[in-house]
Amino acid sequence: MRKTYVIVGAGFSGTVLTVNLLRDPPREGADIVLIERSQSIGRGVAYAAHDYPYLLNVPAARLSADPQDPSQFLRFAKGRLPNVRAMDFLPRALYGDYLQDLLLQAERAAPADVRLQRVFGAVTGIVPGENGRQLAAQIAGRQAIAGDVLILAFGNPSAPLPGWADKVRGHAAFRHDPRDLPDTLSAEHSVLIVGNGLTMADAASTLSRHPDRVPMLHTISRRGLTPRTQKNFHSDAMRGDGENLLSKAHSLRQLLRACRDLAREVENLGGDWRELVSFIRHLAPALWRRMPHAERRRFVRHLQVHWDIHRHRLPPQLAERMETLKRSGKLHIGAGRIEGVVAEDSRLRVSWRPRGAEASAEMTVDMIVNATGPNYDIERSEDALINSLRSAGMVMPDALNLGIRTARFGACVDAEGRISEQLYYLGPMLRAEHLDATAAAELSVHAQQLAAHLKTRG
Repeated sequence: MRKTYVIVGAGFSGTVLTVNLLRDPPREGADIVLIERSQSIGRGVAYAAHDYPYLLNVPAARLSADPQDPSQFLRFAKGRLPNVRAMDFLPRALYGDYLQDLLLQAERAAPADVRLQRVFGAVTGIVPGENGRQLAAQIAGRQAIAGDVLILAFGNPSAPLPGWADKVRGHAAFRHDPRDLPDTLSAEHSVLIVGNGLTMADAASTLSRHPDRVPMLHTISRRGLTPRTQKNFHSDAMRGDGENLLSKAHSLRQLLRACRDLAREVENLGGDWRELVSFIRHLAPALWRRMPHAERRRFVRHLQVHWDIHRHRLPPQLAERMETLKRSGKLHIGAGRIEGVVAEDSRLRVSWRPRGAEASAEMTVDMIVNATGPNYDIERSEDALINSLRSAGMVMPDALNLGIRTARFGACVDAEGRISEQLYYLGPMLRAEHLDATAAAELSVHAQQLAAHLKTRG
């Protein structure tokens, strides 16, 4: 029987899932409804077009959205920029162009009995359809859209508003959106960037775009750890199926020791430690499944921040920019915790406690940028759709608040522990079950697997 698939979100995950359904649809045909809250399909937040050319943090040769065609994005990029090389780090907006082109080509080649409808609007809730056998997406300002299967693909959740920001919410000197940055700051100004991850590096790079008037940049995070640098290496240099590491999954201490031993072995053989990080990355879902809950909790508390700075690395150009700023004295990386922020006319006074210090410190800055990254704890979400789904018991958080509980192929698990046959999730909050599910390489595989599952179940 012909079915309707409603996909909520048209960033990377929703677009690539749609492409897979168009290319290999169910035998009976299908109606696909792709709903996007912005005005642009295929971009989401990550690949939106900005005045500043934010860079991808993965080289062109490793960014195909099709696991069976690893060079697909590279070929597309060469069509736009003939001198592109495999290990170049290209503008994020170009990747958005690529995703839009993928969707257009798949739509043109789709069978006549497969129809794609694009809908623009913000989905505020999911409710039972009128016939009782479907789910319907409620959209602000228009009629709900019902489907036999509904897939949540709304991408990274937005960063939470920190508690210390309550008193300065709406103040012109506080920027909750780290990409909403002015081009008017000068060397006499100072900025505090809260967070030390990839988003911080993007913000610092944007704020220092004019070499003759770079403001003083301060950053702060709990540990003061910053991402490592990407480097050209052979990602397939590691051999074996990883069983030695998998056998240590019952003990985080033993697993860490085995990883360090393997890293030393790689270096002694003339390799690069990044080879091991990529090797572990592919093992991460299996390691996570084997790891007891107590060990998972220890990982999240003690090791996840270290894994993240090695796993999510900076493009060399951006890393060099950070080093140049630090050498010039224009960038100061801090570790500690913000205790409070108050407005002093057009500026903001920050009280914070440096890591390991007994006494608090203060600084007054011309701007604070929130670069703390996505909020995967759905119990603290400010997103209307997530809160609606959770209130209705249609989704539930995992025990470690890493994302949304799902079963095979991303089927949502409700508040009673039941696995849905109609509601699926595809996106970075799959990390609750897979640990590593935020990059194109992983999400493209999940999208392909979900599309194949939906086809076979009819």
